[in-house]
Amino acid sequence: MSLEEIVRMSIPVLFTDTFIENNPDFVEDHVQRTLKTPISMEAFMRQVNALMSFDTHDRLSQIKTPTVILAGKQDVLVPPENASILAKAIPNARLLYFENSAHLLAEEMKKVLQALMGFLFES
Repeated sequence: MSLEEIVRMSIPVLFTDTFIENNPDFVEDHVQRTLKTPISMEAFMRQVNALMSFDTHDRLSQIKTPTVILAGKQDVLVPPENASILAKAIPNARLLYFENSAHLLAEEMKKVLQALMGFLFES
């Protein structure tokens, strides 16, 4: 399987079907940017191993910095419930769900940016 085939297979995991259908140029640009700066298989496997073995949940309560957690309700890669787990474990964390977004939050990027700016300038 080629790198391009792998990248294209990842598209439905990163974006909602509606976004893919309505934004073909954006999706194609994402594919081309990913292909332009590919990650090596070794680096990818290291990321996968880190995801599978890295666990800091017991230390999240030590975070004292203002924290905002953003999550797409349509995310099929990382279940949205994980954001709630983080928000409960980090003192005073603010959790913002984006109802129509998948993993990359591209579907509601204007709202995402507004939320981030609001958080950064009020914190």
